[in-house]
Amino acid sequence: MNKIVISGYYGFNNIGDDSILSVITSNIKDSINDVEITVLSKLSKKSELVYDTNNVKLVDRKNILKIISEIKKCDLLISGGGGLLQDVTSSKSILYYLAIMLLGKVFKKKVMVYSQGIGPIHKPLNKTLTKYVLNKVDFITLRDEKSKKFLKEIKVTNENIVVTADPVIGLKKVGLDLGHEILKKSGLKDSKKPIVGFSIRGRDKSEKLIHTIANVCDEIIDKLGVDVVFIPFHHGEDKKIIDDIKSKMNRVAICLKEKHNIDSMLSIIGNLDLLVGLRLHSLVFGAIMNTPMIAISYDPKINNFMENLDETVFSSVEDLEKEKLLEEIKNKINNEEKYKLQLYNKVECLKEKLHKNEKIISELLNLN
Repeated sequence: MNKIVISGYYGFNNIGDDSILSVITSNIKDSINDVEITVLSKLSKKSELVYDTNNVKLVDRKNILKIISEIKKCDLLISGGGGLLQDVTSSKSILYYLAIMLLGKVFKKKVMVYSQGIGPIHKPLNKTLTKYVLNKVDFITLRDEKSKKFLKEIKVTNENIVVTADPVIGLKKVGLDLGHEILKKSGLKDSKKPIVGFSIRGRDKSEKLIHTIANVCDEIIDKLGVDVVFIPFHHGEDKKIIDDIKSKMNRVAICLKEKHNIDSMLSIIGNLDLLVGLRLHSLVFGAIMNTPMIAISYDPKINNFMENLDETVFSSVEDLEKEKLLEEIKNKINNEEKYKLQLYNKVECLKEKLHKNEKIISELLNLN
């Protein structure tokens, strides 16, 4: 029995990060027959996570004694996906994830960084610690080339570094019926109007952003005859800014009020004619479902992902302008089929790159 422990930002009601975990665990199980997976998570109840955790053991990510016990028993420790190693939000998170990896090496375990985006890291101490730990791990896979460049800048000399893709791109495309029913139950009329979805990130809350999105939504409802749907990806955090935007609107828009699992969210995104996304994994979901997108960036990771799709970021959050966004929405709706074909071809390439991770895991477990 091969025992794997996975560390990451799991169990925080963030469907993007739980999607990462879903892909990592399912890909491991598809490629390795005899495996036991333990996940370090905020939530210990499987029913509280937004993905199927069957045959996965959950351990409290703050219970150091249980963490040490699981790492001692494992064959491989994976630091899994997302932007774990950055100090923009705080230094606590980066120190936590580095400490978990260091524990793995203290107990002489194989340690792998799995398709992460690294940085930004601003504090000199955090850069030094990141360099120290990443030079000791056994393999590093990254989700974009800029992360690799950043590691070189901070003098990470580990020779085992490969760029793959964001793990969420590995989710399978789903049918549209489920999403259609959810949208109807949420109040969307069953009409032939184009549907424009907005995924707004609560942490970017500003009066300018709220007023800009509210005004744009009113105008596209009036002038383009579309339906507008707000889609929270981090339910608690995003719902507040969506309520603020709706309160400034003169027209009626739909908001998904309930939490939905990964397949439901994919199906909802697939029913859109256009997605305006400020959250990275809303854009990844859009790519998977071949839904035309307009990316508004709050972080380099969004720029990096769109570059991987040979697409550009429309604007930063700070520079967002109402008239330009209106024009881009009109352009994307009028050229929907062209954008769908472009997305499909690029996503297939990224899926192939992502599968390098399972080959590396097999090598680290001496299964090849």
